[in-house]
Amino acid sequence: MSLIIGNIIALIASVLMVFSGIIKKKKGVIYVQSLQIGLFVISNLVLNGISGAIINAISLVRNILCYKDKLGFKEKIIITIVSTVLTIYFNNLGLIGFLPLISTVTYLWLMTIKNIIKFKMLIIFTIILWCIYDFTIQSYTAFAFDILTILTNIISIIRINKVNIK
Repeated sequence: MSLIIGNIIALIASVLMVFSGIIKKKKGVIYVQSLQIGLFVISNLVLNGISGAIINAISLVRNILCYKDKLGFKEKIIITIVSTVLTIYFNNLGLIGFLPLISTVTYLWLMTIKNIIKFKMLIIFTIILWCIYDFTIQSYTAFAFDILTILTNIISIIRINKVNIK
């Protein structure tokens, strides 16, 4: 039953994740991602993906700080250290359990990229790591939508490039 509940919650979060792929303004992407991340915390807990839940909870704090323009170097260091320590302590999936950490720390340090195409490429890279993690914890709806998010971001990059060429 927890598999079904976790996947239903992940489905709702995943719809938001895909929607964030078509948004063209960074603050809009971060806002929608924050809603999505909160739901993924719950889904990961239900599916016993403890390291994913921890990283998602920390990512939610990161997004709130970023949205309010209060995510500085000091905050990034603290988030990186807390994320790493908690993941090492609570990880229940071996090397796979570190993928959310790698994804989040990479995103954290590069999310200030101003260029929207590079920002969307960052999202693609980090979602690939989550894709592997989600499949491992049997969050199949999240896995499917990870793939869709990657595709929508690729399509968005192509569209932005077409506009820039004109």
